[in-house]
Amino acid sequence: MKNLVPSPLTTPELRKLKGRALARIDSEQKMLASGSLGAERLVLNIALDYMERHPGMPLSEAVFAAQAYCDRAHS
Repeated sequence: MKNLVPSPLTTPELRKLKGRALARIDSEQKMLASGSLGAERLVLNIALDYMERHPGMPLSEAVFAAQAYCDRAHS
């Protein structure tokens, strides 16, 4: 787990991070609303992102983590 102590980011840097997070959530919401396969596409995209960040992660763990993220973020 990353360091939980607040980082010494300046206000403009914090605004950029917030903007990126909001843009990511907006794009995830659009994907969910895109049709019957939107949720599956979102989970698989997030799972692939996890696997890119953690090269040894198996697909089953990445999908589980992605489903947990989607449950928490979009329910």
